[in-house]
Amino acid sequence: MKPTLPEAIPASVPDRTRSGRFRNLHLYALSVMVLLGLWAAIAPFFPEFILPGPMAVARTSWEIFRSGEFFTDMYYTLMRVLGGVAGALLVGILIGVGMGINRQMETFWKMEILIGLTIPGLMWAVISVLWFGLTDFAAIFSIIIVTSPMITLNIWEGTKALDTKLVQMARTLRAPRRTIVREIVIPQLIPYLLSGTRLGLSLAWKVVVISEMVGLDKGIGHQISHWFGLFSMMKVMAWTLSFTLIMLLLEFGVIYPIERRITRWRPETKEAFAMAQA
Repeated sequence: MKPTLPEAIPASVPDRTRSGRFRNLHLYALSVMVLLGLWAAIAPFFPEFILPGPMAVARTSWEIFRSGEFFTDMYYTLMRVLGGVAGALLVGILIGVGMGINRQMETFWKMEILIGLTIPGLMWAVISVLWFGLTDFAAIFSIIIVTSPMITLNIWEGTKALDTKLVQMARTLRAPRRTIVREIVIPQLIPYLLSGTRLGLSLAWKVVVISEMVGLDKGIGHQISHWFGLFSMMKVMAWTLSFTLIMLLLEFGVIYPIERRITRWRPETKEAFAMAQA
């Protein structure tokens, strides 16, 4: 006898609960080990001033951490990124939702979104410094300009993909507007918002480093530019490695757990497929 839907769901749900966030930890570790192995294998064929080995770079990164110098510059970089992404989210949500529900607004902003996705971030970093000088706002403004089109695009697509039948059903049942937005609209938009935020963050890290390299006197980009001017490949790679480790820590320690908690109601691909076949 074919099991009913309630009987089919428990078979897959516990597997997701047991595995948790560390279910693919061995794959992550293997990926990093392969990358480090390739780096260690290639480095001996080059002088240290061209390509230092991973152990030498790791020791230099540890010295940077231990001195406390890294955390000062990382603080300025992180604050600029958070300020820029927050502004981009505000712009992206307002314009993206408007484009999704209003055809005229969609037509009006479509060309601007395309232009924003096309213009390089380096150009906006230079223009921002010329406009606002060597200030934090110059970096924040360039992040907003570069990342908001990507976030807007995701929110726009998410709004257009809303299941209007659920909204109509809720209206038929005379559900309050606030309940419809909270229980139907927002949960469907969250995956698109998270996707846009992740893409926006990935762009924001690059833009802020470029902005800091252009002329700001503090931040990770400033340090990389400083040691580049002194032709110190070891220091450049050490600062880059330290910066990368912090980004990975934020990704897997903050963003990923939040994403899993917010979207825990959504079945995974293999679970959804198993439910469909039940």
